[in-house]
Amino acid sequence: MLGNTAEKKLTCGLAIGTYGLQSMSVEDAIRLIAKTGYDAVEITVFAGTTGDKSGALISNESRKRVRDVLEETGLRLCALMADMKPEKEDSKHYSSLSHLTGLIQMAHDLCPEKPPLIQTILGGKKWDESKNLFRDRLADWNQILADQKGYLSIKPHRSHAMSDPTQAAWLLKQVGNPRRLRMVYDYSHYAFQTPERTIADTVDAALPITNYVAVKDAVEVDGKVRFALAGATDSWDQADIVKRLYEGGYRGDFCCEVSSQIWRGDPDYDPVAATEECFRNMGAAFERAGVERG
Repeated sequence: MLGNTAEKKLTCGLAIGTYGLQSMSVEDAIRLIAKTGYDAVEITVFAGTTGDKSGALISNESRKRVRDVLEETGLRLCALMADMKPEKEDSKHYSSLSHLTGLIQMAHDLCPEKPPLIQTILGGKKWDESKNLFRDRLADWNQILADQKGYLSIKPHRSHAMSDPTQAAWLLKQVGNPRRLRMVYDYSHYAFQTPERTIADTVDAALPITNYVAVKDAVEVDGKVRFALAGATDSWDQADIVKRLYEGGYRGDFCCEVSSQIWRGDPDYDPVAATEECFRNMGAAFERAGVERG
């Protein structure tokens, strides 16, 4: 099973994304993440985020600045968080293929020796109405990945058409289970669903196709799910997820994701405190799981 490159790692890394650090420049976010003690960083690059605003990572000069900060801090770049949804209209689909090509080039420019994977949700509302479109568009995406030597990881999302690992497995099987196109595992999107999806069941389904893991907590309040910082609740034990994935052969990264429900919705949100809390909680989870970080 792949991590974020074609090379397997002997250990798993702990990362956090810049998604919850939108008040900082990409460079300052990287420095904070490195100072906190993380092994790797995911940079959010979709429209409106700091990885996109004012062409932050468009020019060769801006990409060099990020490369320099990564080298300065010793932090690995494990992923780019994108927002690529399969399009019904052919003209929009062709634009998305061009966009994917650009993202792969960005990945190679930012980290030429070990380009990060690109992760994205797929959107849509109903699985039965969306799955064939997803299948057909992913086949074209995969061709771009093969041609441009990129890696893409698709993420089941509780509010979208693809909401659990079995659906992702079906899609990937339909396009030949390509090594460059895999899945993001994120249990926060499977918890509190009906029928119940346990950590054990979802890990078993996801292991053969997972090359990236996102971590955050969730709670159910008045029938609605609210996301929380990784390890901040007692809804489940993140160590159970780390241990099961590791023992199943996963050697990629576990990336803390600070949901926009938190950083947009909480007027008292402190990005530094959130970054530090996720690190403490997930560091402890790795220790309980008996998994060495690296």
